[in-house]
Amino acid sequence: MLKPLRCLVVDDEPLAVEVIENYLHRLDNIDVMRRENAVEAFQLLQQEKFDVVFLDIEMPVLNGLDFLRSIKDAPAIIITTAYRHYAVESFEFEVLDYLLKPVSFPRFMKSFERALKFRQGIKEVDKSAPAKEDDYLFLKAERKFIKVLVRDILYIESLKDYIKVKTKTQTLVSYQSLTAITEKLPADKFMRIHRSFTVGIDKVNSIDGNCVEIEGELIPISRENRQEVLKRICK
Repeated sequence: MLKPLRCLVVDDEPLAVEVIENYLHRLDNIDVMRRENAVEAFQLLQQEKFDVVFLDIEMPVLNGLDFLRSIKDAPAIIITTAYRHYAVESFEFEVLDYLLKPVSFPRFMKSFERALKFRQGIKEVDKSAPAKEDDYLFLKAERKFIKVLVRDILYIESLKDYIKVKTKTQTLVSYQSLTAITEKLPADKFMRIHRSFTVGIDKVNSIDGNCVEIEGELIPISRENRQEVLKRICK
């Protein structure tokens, strides 16, 4: 079972907070906290981790957009506001969604589904079972969530705080770690062969010295992983 989805509601309007909290409490496996202004929310985020922040924009002292400018490694942000004209600027911060007050429950649920996909990143897979044809990832790239079938992934490369996911038809860059995404992939189909690379085992065309070749590209094998790579690929 997944850990509870931790949600923070930041709004100086008590009625608006109650609406979002009421919607969240209708759902299972949710932890909810509230803060009445962005300054308190900023301080809280220095101490605790949250999966989703429901954020108003027009608040005293520090407005929602200035709050977004001030934080690093932000969780998923869903804007809740009565004003349409902040939408373009908000999406420059790659917010997950933009909800106009009053927020209806069906519209809220669409945002909540996005939050779940953002958190999970991948459809749950039984790692003890073979990968299924329809297993997929949802990667946040190019300011949207893009569905990628697991079977289409050739390899994944670490780019420090980002990853590059390579398929036969596209290359996507997403903000997450190689370790995190590798843990979500079916272990019978993927292997981390180097600190910077995870590859699809069945996509390897050949082994050339200390590299594997996939679709004409050479990918290094770390010294400590070489024997395991040979064992799994040359079986």
